[in-house]
Amino acid sequence: MAKDKPPKAKGIPNKHLHARTTFLYQAATYLTLQAEPRASETTTSKDTADFPLHIHAQVKTPLAIQLGSHLQTVSRKGQVRLSADIKRTVCKSCSTLLVPGRTSTQEIENKSKGGKKPWADVLVIVCLTCGAKKRFPVGAKRQEGKAKRKLLDTQTEQNSEDPDQFATSVMCSGTDLSSASALPTPQG
Repeated sequence: MAKDKPPKAKGIPNKHLHARTTFLYQAATYLTLQAEPRASETTTSKDTADFPLHIHAQVKTPLAIQLGSHLQTVSRKGQVRLSADIKRTVCKSCSTLLVPGRTSTQEIENKSKGGKKPWADVLVIVCLTCGAKKRFPVGAKRQEGKAKRKLLDTQTEQNSEDPDQFATSVMCSGTDLSSASALPTPQG
């Protein structure tokens, strides 16, 4: 009888595509950072020398833009998921690599009444090449998935019916009962 071979560890599927996207991203980053930064040039107006005018011109990196476009194409055709960090640094409309101060500007925006709600902060990244804006929530907790919300709702309903059973079901699910605020108090 033949000996059983130990199972091989599963590798990353499409490893060559991951390596290719990583290389394209690194090359685009390098070329963008090595380009002459024309985005932050400052000139003074002829009428008043007190007020500088910031000229946001395009940074001349056509090869970096082409590599960014190629990165998106390879990931789309090869069905490779790019990480959120990489997606946030590439402009969707013109494929420019968004480097703060060189090819993009960043600002925090809060459109709540008077800016009083800290969970309404939004990071706005503006591409200086095409003017496209990307908006990302800052400081707000991500909403739980639908299945997780349903589970929490059913546990809350059970709590209102039988508080002892709810406590044991929560302990079995691994929820920490050390904080008193985590459990609602029974009414009645």
